[in-house]
Amino acid sequence: MKNTHHFTAAIPVGNVRRIVLPRRQLLVAVCLMLMTGESLAFQAADPRVGQKVIVTTAGAELRTPQALVWRAFLGEVYQVKLTNGEWLWIEERGGWLWEKNVAFFDTAVADVSRKLTTAPTAENFHLRGVVMLAHGRLNEAIEDFSESLRRQANNPGAFNNRGQAYYFRKDYASAIQDFSTAITQDPKSFIAYNNRALAEIELNQMDKALADLDVAIKLLPDYAEALNNRGVVFRKTDKLNDAIKDFSAALKANPRYADALGNRSYALRLQRNYTAAVADLNAAIEIAPTMFEASNDLAWILATCPEDGVRDGKRAVEMALKACALTEYKEWNALDTLAAAYAESGDFDEAKRWIGTALPISPAEEKERLQKHAELIEKGTPIREE
Repeated sequence: MKNTHHFTAAIPVGNVRRIVLPRRQLLVAVCLMLMTGESLAFQAADPRVGQKVIVTTAGAELRTPQALVWRAFLGEVYQVKLTNGEWLWIEERGGWLWEKNVAFFDTAVADVSRKLTTAPTAENFHLRGVVMLAHGRLNEAIEDFSESLRRQANNPGAFNNRGQAYYFRKDYASAIQDFSTAITQDPKSFIAYNNRALAEIELNQMDKALADLDVAIKLLPDYAEALNNRGVVFRKTDKLNDAIKDFSAALKANPRYADALGNRSYALRLQRNYTAAVADLNAAIEIAPTMFEASNDLAWILATCPEDGVRDGKRAVEMALKACALTEYKEWNALDTLAAAYAESGDFDEAKRWIGTALPISPAEEKERLQKHAELIEKGTPIREE
C-alpha cells in the first residue's frame, strides 16, 4: 500500500467559533447584492482579486444574500475570487467576507506591527502571532503569543494558538501542555480538545486522542474537523467502517470539506472500494484544485489499481503532473506517483527518469518500497497496489 499523504484535519490558527481576542462587537447592516455582469467586468482591474487574506476576527461571517454560510476561524487563509465594494467573495466557502475582518496576506505582518508601535497590547501581540503563524514564521509566532500571555495570562485563545505553533514545529509535548492549559482556562474549548488530540495522534497516543475528540464532538456535535480527526484515529486503528462513518458525518456538517473527502477516499481504498474512492477524490479536486494530495492520490489509484476497469494511464499522468507542479517537483511521493503513472501509460523511459528522481530524496523508511518500484519499471512492468 502506497504511503500516501493522509488528510489529517487542518489545525488552523484560533480554530474557534467564538471570539478569542477581546473585540468590540461591530454591527453592520449591509445589503449583499448579487454581482451583475457589469460589476463583474471590473473584477480584472481590482488588485484585491487573486490576493490571499488572513482572517483577523474570529467568528467573522461569510454569507450570501440568502444565508450565513460560515463563521471563519481566526487565522484562516483564503484567496479572493471576486469583490463587491468592501465584500470579498471566498469561493471555497461559497460566501462573502467583509474586508474589515481580514488582513491582506502580503502586508499583514507590517500592518499589525504598525499597530503594535502605538498600541503594544496583549490583543495586538496575539494578533501578530496569528499573522506570523499564517506565514509559517513559527518562532516569531511563539514569541508574540508568549508576550501576549505575559501581559494577559488568562487567555485560552493565546495558549491554544501558541500550542498550534509548537505543533507545527513538531514540539508535540509543548503543544499538549499549551492545549491543556487552554482547556483548564476554558473547559468548554472544543477546539483545544481537538488540537490536543492532533498532537496525541502524532505521538501515537490513540486512546488519549479518541477521548479528547469524543469530548470535542460532545461539546459541538457538528464539529466537522473533530469528526474528521476521529475518523483518522479510527482509520489508524483499523476501524474502517467507523472511520468512514465519521468522515461522512464531517461532510454532512461541511459538504465542501476536501480533507474529509480525501480521508474517506483513503479508507474506501483500504476496503478496495476503488470506484467510490475515485469519486471522492474527484470531488475533493473540484472543491480544492490546488490541494496536491488529492491529485496525487487520484493519480496513484488510476495508475496502480488492481482492478483493470479503474485504471486510466493517460489521466493518471495528467493528475500526477499536476501534483508535481503544485509541489515544484520537490515531493518524493508525487514523483513516485508520476513514475507509476508513466509506467501504466507504457512510457517506461519517463518512468525510469522520475523514479530515479524520487528515490534519492525519499525518507529512509520508504526507500525499500521505491526500490521495488524501480526494479519493476526496469523490467517494463507497471506497478500494482498490493
